[in-house]
Amino acid sequence: MLRFTDKVIKALVVLAIISMAISVSACMDKDLSRENDADKIVTNAESISNVTWEWTGTIEEDAKTPLVVPDPKRYTIEFTEDGIYYILADCNTGSGTYVLENGQITLNPGPMTLMACGGDSIDNKYLAYLGNVDSVVLEGEQLKLYLKDSDDRMLFSLQY
Repeated sequence: MLRFTDKVIKALVVLAIISMAISVSACMDKDLSRENDADKIVTNAESISNVTWEWTGTIEEDAKTPLVVPDPKRYTIEFTEDGIYYILADCNTGSGTYVLENGQITLNPGPMTLMACGGDSIDNKYLAYLGNVDSVVLEGEQLKLYLKDSDDRMLFSLQY
């Protein structure tokens, strides 16, 4: 039998996940697409570098609901001004190089640890998405990495 405090903790976790889902889906309600984000494309690395970005979710045009990342602190990316990026993909870390030109970004993977993170991990999905990124947009404190040949996009927030 669950103790009262265990029930409260589980309820708070469920509420936090629902809150994140509502936040991500709010982005879907706006007509967001590459065309609408054209004035927010990132043209220089300084605007996105030297901070850590947490992956909060992915919006796929053909999905009924967005993917909400349950623990964004476990999925991060950090860009440096000299063309290097560092990632945390759950229990794995890695780095690579990137090329940013006129809003178009190419992420070239480098060394990466290859530990099995467990059944609840979405590290493989995160890495697959990153391997398919082709443009970058910055809107306030939200970073959007668009995926090739679509309006699908990964959403990142600043890590504090």
